[in-house]
Amino acid sequence: MISEHWAPSPGGTTPEWQLDDLLKVDLFYSEARVLKFARTNLALNLVVALGLSAVMSCSEGVPKGGNAGASDDAGGSVALVLASGGSVNTFAYSITGPGSYAGSINVASSSTVSAVIGNIAAGTGYSLTLTGTTVDGKTSCAGTSAPFNVVAAATTSVAVAIDCHAAPTTGSVLVNGTINICPRVDSVSANPPTGNVIAISSTADDQDNGPQPLTYSWTTSSGTLSSATAQNPTLTCTAPGTASLTLTVSDGDAGCNATFNLQVTCPPDAALAETAWVEIGANNQAIARLLTPYNVCPSITVDGVTSPMTVRALPATEPLRPTSTDTTLAAAMTSGNSKPSVFTSTTCEFLVPAGATAATVAGLKLPLPKPVVNRVVILGDTGCRISIGNVFQACGDPTQWPFPTISTLAASMQPDLVLHVGDYEYRDNPCPAGNTACAGQPWGYGSDAWVADFFAPAAPLLSAAPWVMVRGNHEVCNRAGQGWFRYLDPNPFDTTDVKTCDNPAFDATPTGGNFNDPWAVSFGDTQFVVFDSSNVSKSAYSPAAFQPYTTELAEAAALAPASLLNIWAVHHPVLGYTAANPPTIGSPGLQSVMNAAYPNNYYPPNIGLAMHGHVHDFQAFNFSSNHPATFVAGNGGDNLDSALPATFNPNSDLPAPNTVINAFAYSQEFGFMVMDRVGAVGQKNWKFTSYRTNGTIIAVCSMAPPIACSGTCDSTPGSQITCTDGGGAVVGTYDNIP
Repeated sequence: MISEHWAPSPGGTTPEWQLDDLLKVDLFYSEARVLKFARTNLALNLVVALGLSAVMSCSEGVPKGGNAGASDDAGGSVALVLASGGSVNTFAYSITGPGSYAGSINVASSSTVSAVIGNIAAGTGYSLTLTGTTVDGKTSCAGTSAPFNVVAAATTSVAVAIDCHAAPTTGSVLVNGTINICPRVDSVSANPPTGNVIAISSTADDQDNGPQPLTYSWTTSSGTLSSATAQNPTLTCTAPGTASLTLTVSDGDAGCNATFNLQVTCPPDAALAETAWVEIGANNQAIARLLTPYNVCPSITVDGVTSPMTVRALPATEPLRPTSTDTTLAAAMTSGNSKPSVFTSTTCEFLVPAGATAATVAGLKLPLPKPVVNRVVILGDTGCRISIGNVFQACGDPTQWPFPTISTLAASMQPDLVLHVGDYEYRDNPCPAGNTACAGQPWGYGSDAWVADFFAPAAPLLSAAPWVMVRGNHEVCNRAGQGWFRYLDPNPFDTTDVKTCDNPAFDATPTGGNFNDPWAVSFGDTQFVVFDSSNVSKSAYSPAAFQPYTTELAEAAALAPASLLNIWAVHHPVLGYTAANPPTIGSPGLQSVMNAAYPNNYYPPNIGLAMHGHVHDFQAFNFSSNHPATFVAGNGGDNLDSALPATFNPNSDLPAPNTVINAFAYSQEFGFMVMDRVGAVGQKNWKFTSYRTNGTIIAVCSMAPPIACSGTCDSTPGSQITCTDGGGAVVGTYDNIP
């Protein structure tokens, strides 16, 4: 038993417990032991004792109204650990009632929640709340006592049931399943190729028609699809061989897609009926060319040796540029009469070795140069004119545009060589609405117009013999010049774009697209000297503007030795007529340059004959002056020019000053010419026959001995010709042959 004595403190104001030292310690220790709770009860029911302020005042180590705590003298515990495994370092307390008190209890080194809280004013109706949270924040604890009273000079023991709630670690899933029946691909098929285009068809179904309408998505390992999202697209093959296509059908549920794989075979070049030809360039170099829809070129076999052809130009869409119709880019962009040039084919080429006798490519037999040329077909101005400010020919009517007929007829005559004197493509502008003559015809300067105007109708003749290609004014840069360089120009393709007509900035430069160096093609005792007059002016040049034609003229002259019959092959007639009243004479631009270089003679030495186009009729001239006999073969298909006026007199209406005509044959009919060798090679003798489209003869012109040279003239005067009609009657001074 412990006896307690109370006496006033010195001064009579502060009460004080009077205990011997041993009893004071025991009392505090005993009191402290009473306030501790077993660790196993902490999770549910913990008890805290409240001491009177007087008791707390004399207790050591217990703060007043602040943190309070008690240690477990038995040891072994370093934190208040809950049964769930979480540890609590601090409990906050709040006492409400007659007075309000708050603080915290440090239990970081305790296994119980216990403390003596002092300085609580005596009163009734107090309530105590404890709150704490585990260090990891996953469990929160709280408890509130029943109401209690604090009696002065007494310790009130307060029990608090602390409930600890662990944060949820699991949840629930509300399953709300919806059923989607996935689509299925029923069929995928490919039609046989049409050219290099394969039509693909597919069917699919979705039994529940949802959640969204079916969509189709295609991919391909090669080639180009007309649409990647169409149900039935087309595949344009870009190379022969196998292409793998994958179809994905979706109803909007990405996890429910249906796929189907299809392999198709893109046909070989030999199955595509591609266009191939041989043309002859400088130094008699034979050049094999081929147009393929593929981006790769096939191999060519020459005399049993197979070699790859090289790509000259890939498919491309060249940007819109000024044209002959719209002379500025702004006009071309707004008029609707010009458009970018779209080239859908690859141009392939191969330099054929000299002396080769056989060549095949893509299943096609190529016509190679023959050791002896005995027959040459000559034609020009073959395109179908669809042009604003001019006529709109009926390109589908062979009586209005007979080039396909001419090509077939000329090929049947089995030529050894073909000379085209220029103007291949005339489809400048769209056919006007309501014009049935040209409705639906390709137009512009892309590959569709080139195929329609030249390659398709010329096919029989391209397969019959090698060609010599002369450039005409319709192949100038602001017309079909881009196609000229891709397809027909005998020089290597200029990858810098200076000499391609793609960039109009280079049109007028001497090395640009409107000018070409001359070249010669020889066959035995005769040769064509090819001169590019495509950009020549319609009026005479001043001497300052003679270049670059002066340079070209000198280069051409160097190609004409006296040992050969040199035939000047140039599009524009130097000495000739264009229908008008009075007729327009020759080419003023060329005459000004040529007369300056070779006064009165116009032509360089050693030029025996001249062959032209440009004027859409047939003309044959013989001069009694020292000038080469001249032919105009511009009646190959484009709309014929007007007839020469009835008042025309070649003796007075001279084609150029210092010229004298002694025979002139003329016909305003469609047709072509054939040049046949007379006698053996070395005699330089040829017969020239002009044919109508039905194979009947317009005129036959034979070579005659050259006239004597007197006065100031060319020491090697041009050859002479005499012409007869189909019945053998001589045509001469002026014959408009019916």
